[in-house]
Amino acid sequence: FEKPSIANCERLKQGGYDLLDDDGLPPPGASLQGGEVIIGKTVTLPPKPSGIQSRFDRRDVSLCSRPAETGVVDRVMLTTNVKGQRMVKLRVRSVRLPQVGDKFASRHGQKGTVGMLYRQEDMPFTQQGMTPDIIVNPHAIPSRMTVGHLIECLFGKVATFVGIEGDGTPFTDVTVHKLAVRLHALGYQRHGNEVMYNGHTGRRLEAQVFFGPTYYQRLKHMVDDKIHSRSRGPTTMLTRQPMEGRARDGGLRFGEMERDCIIAHGTANLLQERLFLNSDAYRIHVCNKCGLMARADQATGSFFCKVCEDRKVSQVYIPYACKLMFQELMAMQIAPRLYTSSETAAASLG
Repeated sequence: FEKPSIANCERLKQGGYDLLDDDGLPPPGASLQGGEVIIGKTVTLPPKPSGIQSRFDRRDVSLCSRPAETGVVDRVMLTTNVKGQRMVKLRVRSVRLPQVGDKFASRHGQKGTVGMLYRQEDMPFTQQGMTPDIIVNPHAIPSRMTVGHLIECLFGKVATFVGIEGDGTPFTDVTVHKLAVRLHALGYQRHGNEVMYNGHTGRRLEAQVFFGPTYYQRLKHMVDDKIHSRSRGPTTMLTRQPMEGRARDGGLRFGEMERDCIIAHGTANLLQERLFLNSDAYRIHVCNKCGLMARADQATGSFFCKVCEDRKVSQVYIPYACKLMFQELMAMQIAPRLYTSSETAAASLG
């Protein structure tokens, strides 16, 4: 771990190195911008076989942050792994305001994501001028049967107006009926409903709204950690298809159900683009006589079929996974053949 130097290091990163100290690590409290180098690492270059002395003796293998990752370096930890090698862990903190797509949940398993953000003046309000922080779809209650969620809201409303800390211990004499009676004595509707007014027009809403305080927690599933896109990037060595996962800059999976939708729509060009052209399109040369894959030398432009010793071949594009399957079948003594003309196919079958 060190701060790479332009004097003796090759393949320097495009990101800035200003954040790093001489030990290659940023100090705690440093402000981090997207695309910057956050951990400086170099490796020693092996000597060239020709024996010619190179200007560089080290290569930069530093770690950079993603373009959208910003924050403050919270903690830098130096340790060793099980093999005794030095290891660095970096923790970055950032202040994140709730946005569309962020996940929240009550203490009753009522999880959900933010669907829309409104200004406070556009939210519905009560006679006292209170506006809700969260509006929950009532369809979330019956099927999940989270009655405790409703009781907590009712009990929280009573405790707020009385000025006490509510004790929700189970199997005690706290009942919905007692809470309703107490809330009614305070001058409110016994089931926690309130008359509310439209934030845009100021007109009264036609239905009463269940309104009260409920404890909500923010979950770690935030849209900033999940947003991902890719135009081109790394592929797997075996199938030559795009990698999977955001961490590896992978592609978005186009599964069987998505494929079924495209087939149902009849959009054949889109289907070919998603599953073939933008995935693992591969060019092979097929013998016109026997239909097996021929040897191709692109440098000299020569083609030759080792089976029937013929030089007449056709160029065919197939998925690389299909070519891989053909070769695996060949290893099992099964010869898949691609016939490029109906006459050849008829002759082989006849």
